[in-house]
Amino acid sequence: MSDPSHEQSYTLTSGPLRSAITIELHTHRAVQLWQGRQSSASPEGHPLHPIIGIPRFLNLLNIIRMDSSLDNPCADLYMLKLEERLLHARREMDRMTGSVNGIFNLLPDTLTVENCLSIQPVRFPVFSASQLGFIGIYLLTDFDKLARNIQLATHMALLNRVECNDLIQRSSGIIRSIFSLAQKYRRIPVTREDFKEDNARAKAATALVGKLPDDILDGSRRSQFAPPLRRTPSTENPPPPAPADETDDAALGSPQFSEDTLPAPETEAE
Repeated sequence: MSDPSHEQSYTLTSGPLRSAITIELHTHRAVQLWQGRQSSASPEGHPLHPIIGIPRFLNLLNIIRMDSSLDNPCADLYMLKLEERLLHARREMDRMTGSVNGIFNLLPDTLTVENCLSIQPVRFPVFSASQLGFIGIYLLTDFDKLARNIQLATHMALLNRVECNDLIQRSSGIIRSIFSLAQKYRRIPVTREDFKEDNARAKAATALVGKLPDDILDGSRRSQFAPPLRRTPSTENPPPPAPADETDDAALGSPQFSEDTLPAPETEAE
C-alpha cells in the first residue's frame, strides 16, 4: 500500500496568452494621425490646438471599458456611441476607397499598376485592452490605404491637386472627429444601483449627462464589445476615479491577455 505522504498532486494551469501586435503605416498623413499633434503656432503665427493620437485614443477607450465593467451606465452609453461612430466611419472610409479605386478603371488596358507602398514604412507596437481600440486601428489602416491610392491617382493625373487635398482632408477628418468624441468622456463615479436608489450620485450624474435611456439603465442595450457586468454593492463614500488623462498600466492595457477576456455570451443581471 502506497504511503499518502509520498503521493504528489499536480495542478495543471496555463498562464496568460501573449501576442506581439504591430501596425505598419506607409503614408505621412497616417503617421501624423498615429502620433497626434502638440500645441504650437502656425507659420502665420496662429495657434494650433493639440490633437491626440492613437495611443491616447486607446488609453481613453481602455478607461471607458474599465468604467463599463464596474456597472457604470454612463460609460456604457458612451461606449455604445463610440462603437456606432467607429463602425459608421469604417463604412464611410470603405465607400470613399471604392470611389477612388474606381478611378483607376480609366487607365488604358495595356497599363499595369502595382500596389503603392512606402520603401520605408513606419511600424508601431499596438497595446489595447479594448476591442473598440482595435476597430480604431483598423480604421487607421483603412485611411492609410486610401491615402496611398489618392496620392497614386494624383501622381498619375487621375485626380488633380484640389481633389486630392479634399479627399485627404475629408477622410482624415473622420478619424479626428472620433478622437474628439473620445476626448469628451468624463468619468462619473456612479453605478446602476445608485440609479435604482435615486441617490445623490445618481442625481449628480443626471445633471451632467442628462436622463439615461431605460434600456441603458437596465443593461439590456450595451455595446457588443462591452465587458461582462461585475456589479458590486454600492458604498457610502466610493473613492473618486482617477482623471481621464491619468495614465496607468491598467488603462494602457498589456500585450498579454487572459482567455477570460475573449468574447463570450453575457448574462445580464436582472
